[in-house]
Amino acid sequence: MIRVMASSFLLVFVTLLLLPGCQARKPQLPPVSIEPARVMLVAVGDILMHQDVQKAAIQNGGFESLWAEVTPLFQNADLVFGNLETPIAPLIGQPGQPYLFNAPAELAEALRRSGFTILSIANNHAYDQGTLGLVETQTRLEVAGLVAIGCGRNQLQALTPRILERNGIRIAFLAWTDLFNLHLNREGQGPWVNGMDEEQAGEAVRAARSQADVVVVSVHWGKEGRHEPTLRQRAVAAHLFAAGADLILGHHPHVLQPLEVSELGGRRVAVAYSLGNFISNQDRVYDPAQMPLVQGDERDGAAVVATFARKTPNRVELEKFGYIPLWTENNWREVNAGETGQRVIRVVRLDAAERQGPPWTQRR
Repeated sequence: MIRVMASSFLLVFVTLLLLPGCQARKPQLPPVSIEPARVMLVAVGDILMHQDVQKAAIQNGGFESLWAEVTPLFQNADLVFGNLETPIAPLIGQPGQPYLFNAPAELAEALRRSGFTILSIANNHAYDQGTLGLVETQTRLEVAGLVAIGCGRNQLQALTPRILERNGIRIAFLAWTDLFNLHLNREGQGPWVNGMDEEQAGEAVRAARSQADVVVVSVHWGKEGRHEPTLRQRAVAAHLFAAGADLILGHHPHVLQPLEVSELGGRRVAVAYSLGNFISNQDRVYDPAQMPLVQGDERDGAAVVATFARKTPNRVELEKFGYIPLWTENNWREVNAGETGQRVIRVVRLDAAERQGPPWTQRR
């Protein structure tokens, strides 16, 4: 009797399972949160290899010693950009001199080891060592595993975007200069540095937009020592944004200019009108203890940090945009006064320096 009742109960249970709405429910798992793919770009301004900067590198263990405090930031980034305002042409070029720069071969490897990946050559010092010096510079960067933008062995190569992929996100890089000290471009033949032509630049940006998720443009523009962007800078920026640029990295004034973020066509775009100097011997006579801060502006710099995130399969957007203040320590006054013979020029992070308290806060 018990066995019959058990069999009947099992039949009823199975029947109920087969009825609509009576199926056994699977346990509900908590939703899985999937982080979007991201790329972090760090960008700094002018890399100026003045003679005293090279001397400081020799006396302090190499070029990497000049910005060792910033290197961890670079090495934690996916991509690192800088404006290389110095040819690297020791074989073809002449030794560097004021306003006509050149750097030793080891600079390229030092930049790569420090974490740099992309360097703009499109600036007013690109032809300091002539057309062959430009080619040697590009070759040395390539051998070191660095990407040079804004230049090429011909015009087509210079205008072709360099596309780098990180974490499944494709970023196109282009560069132009609005200024030349020596203008040695020969259309249709020979080495080329991109001079800013708004129509041509817009076409190149639109082409890059069709090939990449993000378009980053470097522009050498503006007026030296000026803290506010010129009307031309603003006009060029608006034109490049309308063409499809997501981020514009500016340099040349040697002082900091504003960083701006805006909305355009449903996307966030950003511009750093001038990143200031990254490393240089400018404002060497400035005494932080006795002079107004405004007189030390050419020793100010910024490391812009931009994060791009893939929000949907077909949409990558600028998620974060900010900066870290930098400052170039320079002991020219002490050397000039005979207090020391060792030349020290180095880049420090002001956010870290200020956390340490005096004497940093008293000096800057």
